[in-house]
Amino acid sequence: MILLKTKNYKKNVLTLSKKERTLLLQQEKLLGDNIFNAKLHTKKLKGFPGDKVFSFRITRVYRGIFRLSEENVILFAIGHRKEIYQSLE
Repeated sequence: MILLKTKNYKKNVLTLSKKERTLLLQQEKLLGDNIFNAKLHTKKLKGFPGDKVFSFRITRVYRGIFRLSEENVILFAIGHRKEIYQSLE
């Protein structure tokens, strides 16, 4: 899988601490190998008909959101688990 990152995603990465960014890099590597790796806790999101939109765990507090498009994984959002899903509405 090829990981593609949107401008919004890259901007959100900068809000993370150095430790969280290090964990994110590890999770992105796992995501590139297998989007359903157990360490990612990948979940399909509801409310996106016909779309393949998923969340994955970065830390216990932060989640990343991505969309599957053919052979690409498009990473488009990072946020606190209590806020990230509301920002997608």
